[in-house]
Amino acid sequence: MELPPSAQALLEAIQHYTPITDISADQRQLINGSPESFIAALPIGLSLSTTFDESQEELFVDYFSQMANDLRIYSRSNDVSEIINIANEILTNALELDDAQINLMLTREIIRCMKHLKLHVDDAIIMKVRERSQQPITKQQEQLAQDPEKVTENLVADLNKFGVDTGLAFCQFVGGELIFFTEQEVQGLLTMMSRQPWSIDALLLLSLNPEPKVADSAASVLSSLPAKRWESLGQRQYLTLIQRFGHDSVKNHLPAWQKSAMQYSKQAEQHQVTELYLSYPDGNHAILFNGLLIDPTTKNAHVFGGVFRLGFGLVDSYFDTNPVDTVQYKKMTAEMDTAVDVVQCHPNILRHILCWALDEQHEVLDPDTLHMLALLPSQWTEPQPFSLDKLASTCDFPGEHPDAIARGHRSSKLLVNTPLIETWTIAESIDPALESIRKVRNRYYLEHPDPYIKALALSGLITHYSKQESTPFSPSNLFIFAAAYALQAPDRMRKTFPLFDQLTELSIQQQAEYHPMAHGPQEIERPQGIVLHIELDNSRPKIWRRFTISNALPFIALHDYIQAIMGWEHQHLAMFITPFGHIDLDDESDTQAAYLPIGAVLREPGDTIAYVYDFGDNWHHTITLEKLNTRNYTQPKVTAGNGVCPPEDCGGIDRYKDLLRLSKRAPLNDDDREILDLFNMQDWDAKFFDKNEVNQRLKEEVPPIFD
Repeated sequence: MELPPSAQALLEAIQHYTPITDISADQRQLINGSPESFIAALPIGLSLSTTFDESQEELFVDYFSQMANDLRIYSRSNDVSEIINIANEILTNALELDDAQINLMLTREIIRCMKHLKLHVDDAIIMKVRERSQQPITKQQEQLAQDPEKVTENLVADLNKFGVDTGLAFCQFVGGELIFFTEQEVQGLLTMMSRQPWSIDALLLLSLNPEPKVADSAASVLSSLPAKRWESLGQRQYLTLIQRFGHDSVKNHLPAWQKSAMQYSKQAEQHQVTELYLSYPDGNHAILFNGLLIDPTTKNAHVFGGVFRLGFGLVDSYFDTNPVDTVQYKKMTAEMDTAVDVVQCHPNILRHILCWALDEQHEVLDPDTLHMLALLPSQWTEPQPFSLDKLASTCDFPGEHPDAIARGHRSSKLLVNTPLIETWTIAESIDPALESIRKVRNRYYLEHPDPYIKALALSGLITHYSKQESTPFSPSNLFIFAAAYALQAPDRMRKTFPLFDQLTELSIQQQAEYHPMAHGPQEIERPQGIVLHIELDNSRPKIWRRFTISNALPFIALHDYIQAIMGWEHQHLAMFITPFGHIDLDDESDTQAAYLPIGAVLREPGDTIAYVYDFGDNWHHTITLEKLNTRNYTQPKVTAGNGVCPPEDCGGIDRYKDLLRLSKRAPLNDDDREILDLFNMQDWDAKFFDKNEVNQRLKEEVPPIFD
C-alpha cells in the first residue's frame, strides 16, 4: 500500500538517520505540514520493524514528539477532537495485532508522549499496553508484602543508579511511566519512595499531577507520613501552588500540610533572577523569556524560561537542574540572538508577566514549571487578570486621558519599529473574497481590538523594563500605551489608525502568497485585442479610462500600463484580486501568477477583476472586460476617459473628496492654501482628462512588449 507523502518522507528520514535539525524546510513542511501528518505517522511507529536499530527508534520518537507538540499548539485555536478520535482508533486496532506485527516499545512511547502533551488517550488503550508489556512494578508490588525492606532497597539502588537525588528529578524520572500503573501500584511505589530525604518535595509535586490517580495517591501517602518528616521540605512555595492549581481532593489535605510545614520546616531563601532576556519567537502574540536563577545556598546558576502566549498562559516552560556558568549562559543567549532578536530586561518584569500568564493559564503545569515557580517570590506567581490601567501606571503612563488617546491615534504608525509588528499580520486568516482594504482592517483589527490592546501593553511593559539603549527609531512605552488606550476608545471605528493600516498592507501582501493564482485557466486560445474599462471606485466625479490591450500580455505588464493610463507614479505596491486568487506584484514575491496572460482570467465580456494600488491609501479600481476584438493590439491605446488622477499619498478616496471640497472654497485662509499647496491642488480641475497626453505617456514610459 502506498504511504501518504508525509509518512513516506518521515520513513525515509528515519531510514537515513536524518535528525530533525538536518532536514530542509520543504521536508519539514511535508512531514509536519498539517495535523493530519500526526495521524499518518502513527502506523509507522506502531509497526516499525525490529530490523530498525535503537537509534532509529529514538529518531522516530523525536519526530513524533515534535508532531504531537505541534498538534497541541494547533488545538489551542482549533477543534482536534476528530483527529484524536482517529488516533485512539488506530491505537486500539494496532493492539489487536500479535507481537510480531506491533512495536510495543514505540507504542508505549507514543502513548507516553501524547499523555505528556495532554492529548487524550483512552484508559482501555493504556491498560491494554500495560497487559502486553512487562511491568517491573507489578513484581515489586507482589514482593512488597513479603519483604518491603528488600524492595525499597532495590528501588533506592535503581534511583541512585540514574542520579535521582531530588524531588523534581524523581518526578521527571517516573512521570511518563505512572500512566501505565494502577492506582494501587502508584500508591505502592510512592510508599516505597517516601523514605527518601527529598520525598516530601516529590509527593507535593506529584499531588499537582493532572492524573487524579497519581495526585490522590501522592496526597494520601504524604498525609500518612509523620509530621516531623516535613523538616526535609525544600520549598514551602509548593503548598502555595497547590492552593492555586491543585485538585479539590488534594486541597482538602492542605491545612494539615501547612501546619506541619510551619512547625517543622525552614523557609527557604528565595532564588535570585540575575539575568533575563525576552524575544518574540513567532506569531500568535507570544513572547519567550529566558533567564538565570541563582541558588542562594549552593550559589549555582540554573537556566529557566518559558513562553507566554496571550490568552493561553504559559504554553511552554523549562528549568535546567544542571548548573551553568555565566560564560555558558552568555554564549547561549548570543546564539539565540542570531535566530531571533532578544531584549535584555530587568528581572522585575517577570512579576507582571507571570501573574498575568497564570491568570490566563489553560494548560496543566508540568513539574519543571511548578518547580521554577516555587523558586520565585510568591507575589510573582499570584494569578492576576490583565489590567491596562495597572500596567500603564507601572510604566509611568498617565492612563486614560483625552490627550493620550489622541496621541495614540496619531503616533501609532511609529510602532511599526517594534518587533511585535512581524507577529501581528493575519495573512492566513483573511477571506480572499474581501476586496476592500478598509474592510480587512476593520473586520480583522478594529472590530476585535482586545488581543492588540493586550499585546501593546505587553510591548510597553518590555520597553519600560528593557536594559538596552533606545534608538531614535524605537517607540517609547508612552507611545505604545497611548496606542493601547486609543484602541480601547469606543469611537475607534470612526478614526484612522495608522498602525493597523500598515498591518493590513503587510497582511494583504502576505495573503497574496497564501492565496495565489493556483487554479483556473493558465493559457489563452490565441492573442487578440480586448477593450477594458477601469474605474477608480467611489470617485466623484468619476475617474475612469477605456483602453485596448492585448490579452496575451502578463498581469505584471498590465500593472505598468495602468500606472501610466490612470496617472499613478509607481510609488507603492499593488495587486490584482481575481476570482481565482490574488496576484501579488511585489518584486520579491515567489508567485508566478504575475506572469499569467490577462486573457487567462478576463475571458468573456462582463468579466471583472479588482486592482488595488497603495495599500495604505487603498486606491481600489474595478476593471471590466467590455469587448473582444478580432485582431491583436501590440500597443495599448486609450480611447476615452474622464477625471484627473488624485495626488499620490493624499490619504485615499475620502480624503481626496475632502481636498476637492476645500479647493472649491473661497476665500481660502493660509492653512487651507498650505494644504492644497502640499498636494499641488491650487488650480485643480477634477474632470480634466487628455487621452492624447496619456497615449503619449504610454509610448514614452511603457515601451511595447511585442516586437
